[in-house]
Amino acid sequence: MKTGLLVFSLILLALAGCSRVEIMNHNKPDLVVDFSPFEDIGCPLDDYGFRICQETSPLYALGCDFLKPVPDLFGGLDPLYPIAKCVYRPMIHPELVDPYSTPDSEFFYNSGGPLQDLVRYVIYRDGEFLLIRNPDEFRETFAPVESANEALSFTLAFYNYSVYFGLQKESGIKYYVNSIEDTHVENTTDGFTVNVFYYQFFGCGPHYTYALEMDVSKDGMVDEISRQKIFSDPSKDDLCQD
Repeated sequence: MKTGLLVFSLILLALAGCSRVEIMNHNKPDLVVDFSPFEDIGCPLDDYGFRICQETSPLYALGCDFLKPVPDLFGGLDPLYPIAKCVYRPMIHPELVDPYSTPDSEFFYNSGGPLQDLVRYVIYRDGEFLLIRNPDEFRETFAPVESANEALSFTLAFYNYSVYFGLQKESGIKYYVNSIEDTHVENTTDGFTVNVFYYQFFGCGPHYTYALEMDVSKDGMVDEISRQKIFSDPSKDDLCQD
């Protein structure tokens, strides 16, 4: 009888997820990025808040269809040039025979799913705008990585990951772990370990959020160490997004 009760209790716990979750909070770094050189460069805001680069803009000539501010957490970069996201959308270029054939060396990641919003960066240096197309060019510009804040900036530049600060347990959320820690950076012998998050937006549910540990070397290499499913919103289990 006791064995049956124990098994039933374990099943209930498994179905309910982790009911007791400890959350460790960390302070968000106080960083800032200068966007002012990009304000009047031919990529005006439209009615929906998007900066669409006109064909007369020097940024369009560099390969930017859209311009987006980067998070202030890019402010750990050294040198700290004014920097913005340069988004290239092959689907709106009818001259392309195959819009899905852009080489990996031409962008960091795709933030648009099937629409193929390919993220690059543009900096303002010595009076001119310069395109940074891939991680190798980024390392040439900003490496070595010499601080925890710079390691965080590198991670956010290379991958479409998120940061969380001030996390709190929420009712209605299903948790899969007993403890969660805010975004933070730790020193290692050869560089830094950065804790970030990834939300599975595209596709059909469940839409999980994962905690990731990233290794950032002093020479600017960013590699995933581990990935753990931490929570999901059951109300989105039947949701399909593309």
